Amino acid sequence: MTNTPRKLSVLAQYMTDRRALLKGGAALGAAGLAGGAVLPEFNRAFAQDVTTLNFYHDKTPWDDFFKGVGDMAKDAIGVTWETSAYGDTTSYQAAVTGALPTKDTPDMFTWWSGYRIEDLYNQGVLEDVTDIWTKAVADGNLPASLAGGFTFNGTQCAIPTAASFWVTIYNKKVFADNGVEVPTTWADYQAVCEKLKGAGITPLASTTTGRWPAFIPFQDFVLKTDPDFYTKLMAGQAKYTDDTCKQAMTTWKGMLDAGYYTDLDSDMTADWGPAFQSGSLAMVPIGTWYQSTFTALDMVPGTDYDIFITPNITEGLDAKSVIVEAGALALAKNSGKLDAAKQMANFWLAPDTNTYFAGQLGDTPFNPKSTSENAANAALLKTVSDESYTLYQRYWEASPVPIVEGAVDFLAGFMLDTSTLDDVLQKIQDLADSEWEKRGGPPSPEASPAS
Repeated sequence: MTNTPRKLSVLAQYMTDRRALLKGGAALGAAGLAGGAVLPEFNRAFAQDVTTLNFYHDKTPWDDFFKGVGDMAKDAIGVTWETSAYGDTTSYQAAVTGALPTKDTPDMFTWWSGYRIEDLYNQGVLEDVTDIWTKAVADGNLPASLAGGFTFNGTQCAIPTAASFWVTIYNKKVFADNGVEVPTTWADYQAVCEKLKGAGITPLASTTTGRWPAFIPFQDFVLKTDPDFYTKLMAGQAKYTDDTCKQAMTTWKGMLDAGYYTDLDSDMTADWGPAFQSGSLAMVPIGTWYQSTFTALDMVPGTDYDIFITPNITEGLDAKSVIVEAGALALAKNSGKLDAAKQMANFWLAPDTNTYFAGQLGDTPFNPKSTSENAANAALLKTVSDESYTLYQRYWEASPVPIVEGAVDFLAGFMLDTSTLDDVLQKIQDLADSEWEKRGGPPSPEASPAS
């Protein structure tokens, strides 16, 4: 994903205040962030020695943002980190997996959540951070429903790096010019698509290019048909050939057959952004991280575009559900600086830290107490909080990797030929049966990542 760096006033003010305090010889305990916002649990005398952690990541565009957090933590808790940024994911994975079993390990590192961190958990190289989660949830710094993506056998093995909500981003001018409003029911949603299509506007973005985007509509259609079924399907406790999954796929088939989507060989960056800006494309179902594509085109969140959560498909379904993608920030079990790493993890989860980092990314913070200067994100976060939405893990991480990797190819085939619906579901289920059999059957709900 591409992110556009931007300077956050909170950090700038923080560092200005910090320099002033240093000149005056005052303790950080007397200091505050901009607007009086403080990090009381991290107040300390800054004269103490500083512990420097080794921190690995593969997100080179974020390196300055990580360093900014290190600067904040150095002043607040006497812990900082030296970052090692890898530009190639394959090289990064090799470096981390090779180092973790040794004493020459990174103290902290980024990874993927859900089943994509399972191998590291099984190798016993991750520090148990259940105590950090318990405190963060109790303090209101993490939503409890986010824990499933970091949980194996009832314990948490990492904390979130960043979070993106999977929503629908819509062009406000297109909606206004065509007299349509944000849909609140599935009937409204279909009516909006039909009206826009009749006006010569492509209602929705979708593609098979790159393979993985094929899961985007699938996860939304299944979740909005029955969120409990979605959870069970991810854990192997329901089948792709069950009636609920067929119902979701049939709804998706109807949307595809009606011609509501972009060309399925379209490019997410090269094609969707300009089409959305010009008004020839109305809606993009995607993670909130994708906004950087629009802001790079000088589109203003909350003014030129906004966000809504896909309505429920099943009539009478009251569940408030939304998909969340969250990366992992892990502590290495072999680290010689685990106490300092845990201090950094707690600092990472604090409201002001998360406000800063998410603001730099232009994305949504995961901490319910954090804020966003992005008007679209701020409104979304208020909706999720006020209406008590339950967070569900993204399909890509929510089920075992061999199932997901095979399923996206079968789903792409369905998108290109919707008459294959039953055959595609059977093929995915055959794949799922094979994988769960290798594992000795589906796990109990508390033993694996879940919503």
